[in-house]
Amino acid sequence: MKKITLIALAIIWILSLAVLIIALTNLFPDNIFKNYRLIAGIGFVAITGFIRTAYKNLIKQNKL
Repeated sequence: MKKITLIALAIIWILSLAVLIIALTNLFPDNIFKNYRLIAGIGFVAITGFIRTAYKNLIKQNKL
């Protein structure tokens, strides 16, 4: 269960990183995230904070 949760969190983080990269660069000519760069950045920071908290809780549970 713990391993599946960590893999899911990693996939979510990688996908949010990909969205952030697409939003901040001009790799695609019709970029749908171009107008929402600030929201993509704030969302990435929020997701990273949530994943960090969830990871720490999973590690703490395992040590008990």
